[in-house]
Amino acid sequence: MNTTRERNSASPIQGSLLRLSERREVAIYLREGAGWVADFHNGRATLHSVSEWYSNGSGRLLVHAQRRNAVEPISPLPDEVAQRIEALHQRMEEPVVEPAVRRALAAMLAGLCGRLARLSGSLFGRRPLVANE
Repeated sequence: MNTTRERNSASPIQGSLLRLSERREVAIYLREGAGWVADFHNGRATLHSVSEWYSNGSGRLLVHAQRRNAVEPISPLPDEVAQRIEALHQRMEEPVVEPAVRRALAAMLAGLCGRLARLSGSLFGRRPLVANE
């Protein structure tokens, strides 16, 4: 029984890890039919599509490292790396509201509340609304 093969066939991530240095590793893999690159550098990780990664120049870095025989291929992806990659994808899929957007939304909401207060004051003679008992 080959547990590595069984584990990898059940995993949604299939690929290889390339160790470029002690501080940098690159995982090139397929996930749900799409090619991805997870770039681990100095404890940080970033996700890129394969085309984006190659077009921003990182592909050339890999080619130069291969020419210097400075690449240590590790295949298949270790479980720990696959879990980190999956966590990165989960975070990438979560909606992100930046602080500037939050401030803009708060300002819009405050402005809307002010307008509603003025409108209700002009409609109801600046008396507070009281429910009939």
